This record gives sequence, structure tokens and C-alpha cells, in this order.
Amino acid sequence: MTHYLPNTSPEDVVDDIIDQNFEAIAKWKGRRLRAQHGRSHGCVKATFTIRDDLPERLRHGLFEKAASYSAAVRFSNGAHLDDRKTDAHGMAVKLFDVPGTKLIDVEALSQLNISQISDEFDFVLVDRDTFPSYLSDDYERLSSLIATLQALQHASNKRRSWSLKLITRGLVALFHAFATQKGRRRLQTASDFASNYMQSPFEAHFWSTTPYRLGTDLTVRYLARSVRHKVATKPVDEHDGISRKLRQDVAGDGNRFEFCIIEPPRNDGDFDPLDNRVRWACDPQPDAPLDPFHRTVTPIADITIERDAEFDPLDGDTLSFSPWRVTAEHKPLGPINEIRLKTYLSLARARFPNR
Repeated sequence: MTHYLPNTSPEDVVDDIIDQNFEAIAKWKGRRLRAQHGRSHGCVKATFTIRDDLPERLRHGLFEKAASYSAAVRFSNGAHLDDRKTDAHGMAVKLFDVPGTKLIDVEALSQLNISQISDEFDFVLVDRDTFPSYLSDDYERLSSLIATLQALQHASNKRRSWSLKLITRGLVALFHAFATQKGRRRLQTASDFASNYMQSPFEAHFWSTTPYRLGTDLTVRYLARSVRHKVATKPVDEHDGISRKLRQDVAGDGNRFEFCIIEPPRNDGDFDPLDNRVRWACDPQPDAPLDPFHRTVTPIADITIERDAEFDPLDGDTLSFSPWRVTAEHKPLGPINEIRLKTYLSLARARFPNR
């Protein structure tokens, strides 16, 4: 049985992260843009189909039985507004009409006294298989750097106004990034994390990076494995090139991801299954040889985008995604996910104050 560590993220760190991201929220064409992953390539209609041949150990919660759900899939840049830059690219999946109490609704009631009932179910993924921060203070620095970078870009593109607070944050972020050895190391870690080019989102793999409970005693990560994976070695030609390629691909066939569960490589005294910095699956391709630290990668569902699928005209900007919009059988684990609970909820309330 997997043992879980207690929640340890200091409240002031969480509040600082929320404050930094509040400052990065921009208003554009009547919409409040996300503090991170604000640059959407598009949000497209999809179908999420759970397979009927799952091993018994994985049949829990959403995956208990075969089913098909209508879904929306939003693709995004993590920090940059220009598609030609390297970045960490996001894939957020929202399933509709999923019954059961969601953990984020429980938090909204207990912390904010807000009664909400969601019939949605979210997966939040990125095109890297590990996440560079594990401790709360490291995550705070990384979050501050990304949020400040995005806010500065929004201001430069007249999507928000300049402010003394924003300029100060930018100068502080630069100081922390370059003035100390630890800062330079953190900057390098962040740069490595956001070092991918992308041509088409349908040619990339996307991971949860952080762990989740499955049932009562399993710890897993998620992987959306492209069926036509191709490593992008150069940038697109235009600032909105990924968006253009996405729409071009949706006009054709073969746009599908295998949604997989990754089980941890080992479970002994030296292995922390909650440490999202540790790689679990080096090569997710179906025919890849298993290395000594590689465990099971099991396809459990298919995410299918049909030819000429409908795009959300607002690019998913009126939707909110959270790793905590799940039932208890899929509880997010580890300190990073713990921080995200209050952070995602608070930022969603800031973007949609009248909901």
C-alpha cells in the first residue's frame, strides 16, 4: 500500500502565489485571461471514451466501467504569447455530465462558503513528464517568474495596463533570477522545463507530472499519448503558428490521444511516489523497451477529436480547469497539488466573480 505524506504547504506561501497570479490576470475583449497558460491555441470539442478491457486494479471512480463523455480540450502556451518561442505547452481536458461530488466543490464550500455543484471532471496536463518544483518555496519562485513574465507580455501587447506593482515584480523577478547562484539555478530549471518547440498539439504527448490517487491505495500519473507523435525540432513560422496548425489538423482525420495511467517505477524505502521531479516513464511509445525504472503504462481511454470538430469561439477563456475537479477516488496528491487547490479556486473566482 502506498503511504501519503501529510499536507505541509505553509498558508503564507499559498497566499503569496495567489497574490502573484492575481497581478498577472489580464482583461482582453471583455474576458479575464488566465495568469498562466493565458495564450490559447484553441479549445475543441472531443469525445473521451473509457475502454472496456481495463485490469481490475484500475477500475475505480471514473474508470470503473466503460463509458463515453462529451469533452472540451484546450491547448495552450504556458508562459509566452508568441508560438515561436520554446515553452511548456498545456492540454486541459474537461469532461461533461460526470456524476459525483467533486473535491473542488467541497473546498469552495468549506473555505469560501460558496455552494457549487459541478458535473464536470478535469485533467490538467503539460508536454513534460516531470515538474521542476517539489517544495513549496521553489514552486512559489517558479510561479512568480511565470506569472510575472506573462503579465509583462500582456502589458506590452496592451492587454492590461502597466502598474508600479507590476514593474516592481518584474525587477524583483530579474534580481532573483540572475543575482544569486540559487536564482540562476532556478532560472535554468524553469528554462529546461519550458524548452519544447511545438508544431501541432496532436503530435505531442502530455503528462500530469504530479501524482493522483486511484481508488484507495494506488498512486498514479496520467499521460495523453499522441497516436502520431513527432518531436518538434524547430518553431512554427508565425506568432500564432500553433493555432493555425491546430485548425488545419482538425480539418482532417487521425486526431486522437490514448489516455493512459502510469504506475510508479518502484515502491521501496528510497522512492517517494509524490515527488513530481522524478521521471516515471522515459519513453511512452507503445513499442518502447522498458528500462529498469519503468513500470506499467496502461491505455485506459481514448480522446478523439473528429474531423471538423467544433471550436469554442472564445478559446476556452470562459472555462476554468482544475486538477481538483475530480471525485475522491482521483484525489490529487503531493505538495504541488495541495497548493493548486486553493490557488486554482481563488483565481477562478477572480476571473468569474459573478458565477
